[in-house]
Amino acid sequence: MDRSTDSLAEAYDAVAADYDRMVDEDFWMRRLLWRRYLARFPPGSRVLDAGCGTGLDTLFLARAGIDAAGIDASPAMIGALQSKAARDGLAIEARVGDAADLSAWAAGSFDGIVSAFAGLNTVDLERFAAEADRILRPGGRMVLHLHAPAAAWSVVRSLLRLRWTEAWALARRRELTTRIAGSPVHLILLPPLATWRRWFASRFSLLRACSLGFLWPQAANAWLPTGVRHTVGRLEPVLGRLPVVREMGRFFVLELEKRDNGVQV
Repeated sequence: MDRSTDSLAEAYDAVAADYDRMVDEDFWMRRLLWRRYLARFPPGSRVLDAGCGTGLDTLFLARAGIDAAGIDASPAMIGALQSKAARDGLAIEARVGDAADLSAWAAGSFDGIVSAFAGLNTVDLERFAAEADRILRPGGRMVLHLHAPAAAWSVVRSLLRLRWTEAWALARRRELTTRIAGSPVHLILLPPLATWRRWFASRFSLLRACSLGFLWPQAANAWLPTGVRHTVGRLEPVLGRLPVVREMGRFFVLELEKRDNGVQV
């Protein structure tokens, strides 16, 4: 692993024990992703979870009768996944490594790839796209959930505070370096269609793109009842496909299918 991957691993090693609790506020969003996984991957499919973290999605896939594997830069995250899988009696291949480096698997090893909650914002997407194309079988599909450049609520908040420069910077933001447990983590942030066109379009057809996390600001998770989040959140995959809304969320989802002819678009 290179220096950036080492830094990423250190950051997530430090929070691995608390990670499931940290992301629980957006569990309503994860459930929406799970619905898309089941729509794309029938039981018996072989699916890789890239940037799998502690295995929340990997384990869901395995419990649904899908042959699941996971890769993550953080040894502690992979350790958590392995412990959960052993406890539940699930056979899951879990590897420590850069999610863009899928060289451990042979060509045509998988029917699908999933990645959730910004795992791919931190990796070399050009390399990931090439590796994904290699390890997927003909017609293989991906459901990728990435962090968006700036949620509409963040821009609106800055505008309401008359911070015009800040609002403009947020709207135009394409990269971000943040710190997790003191370690720097660099994220690449492009809108959904720009992400597809820049890194995936030559190898993958776009089946579906939608925004998630736009109906309420993230801070509202603290007081919105869980049931309300789950119920109202079901509207997001529908409304989030509208062109006017597609770039407004905190996250977006790309559903892609491997091209078999290699035609550039």
